[in-house]
Amino acid sequence: MASVSEQDVLIWLHDDSTVARSVSDLTGLAPLAAVGIVVLTVLLSLRRWRDALFFTAAVGVVWAVNPLLKQLFGRSRPELWPLPPEVSEYSFPSGHAANTAALVGALVLIAGRLPVLLLGAVLVLIAGWAQLALGRHYPTDVLAGWLWALTFVAVVRNVTKGGPG
Repeated sequence: MASVSEQDVLIWLHDDSTVARSVSDLTGLAPLAAVGIVVLTVLLSLRRWRDALFFTAAVGVVWAVNPLLKQLFGRSRPELWPLPPEVSEYSFPSGHAANTAALVGALVLIAGRLPVLLLGAVLVLIAGWAQLALGRHYPTDVLAGWLWALTFVAVVRNVTKGGPG
């Protein structure tokens, strides 16, 4: 039985469509930061101090640390198709995957509602798909981004949980 490589997966998923590029653009750091500012503003206006602290710590640290992890691991991006000049040199872990997972994971834990979980899961999966379809990341880059971000969000939640937010 022949093994399937990460490049085989990228070739199979390849889609340089407007949809994939739009999803990638919408799950970049600037649009996610805009959503994060809105969430934080709502939490602060509702005086949910503990949730605001949790959200800021969990999401902010993932967003700040992910570029450092890329430098630490130094994994080159796939070279199957030309990459836009604005993408960073390294690919592991995927920033789009980690940043989206951190934001969605924090929102799910704050909201505690099944519809938020389901919608969030779809958003995280679509963000990962776009990075793979565009050939900007290997599957393990995306998986690592999701795993490290969601693990960190869960740890921060355990540290900051307590009485009413």
